[in-house]
Amino acid sequence: MSSGSDCEMPGTICWYEVPCTDPDRAFAFYKNVFGWDMAPNAEAMPGYMEGVDSVHMFSKGNLYGAFIKMSSPDGVAAVADKGHMAKTASLASLRVQDIDKTTADVEKNGGKVHIPKFAIAGGAFGHSARYIDTEGNLVAVWQPPAKPPM
Repeated sequence: MSSGSDCEMPGTICWYEVPCTDPDRAFAFYKNVFGWDMAPNAEAMPGYMEGVDSVHMFSKGNLYGAFIKMSSPDGVAAVADKGHMAKTASLASLRVQDIDKTTADVEKNGGKVHIPKFAIAGGAFGHSARYIDTEGNLVAVWQPPAKPPM
């Protein structure tokens, strides 16, 4: 990471792992929807724990991460049902410029809408939506408001 990057500030999200069963399919989805790139000169690394076959690096600006190829589909905590989840977990949101365009891109690339676009605090804090990617992962996006609320 370059000196002075936003990722150097403690508490900033800068590494993101996406569990998957098909790294090529997962990469195509995130590349086409969010513009992610494979990390330069990155070859798949062997799995780092039981249940992980391989690790495939990606980057987008100051965000770095990996598609984690699981040994079994059971290794992906997939969201199977639009709008419903038995349990929830911590969820980071990816910033987008236009949620409506992102929704169209998600559907065009094999993803599904989990929760359609909704206003946060009447739109004062922007808008959000949630999708299910091609691997069954829940993905949240956030579109900032035209004018910062604070």
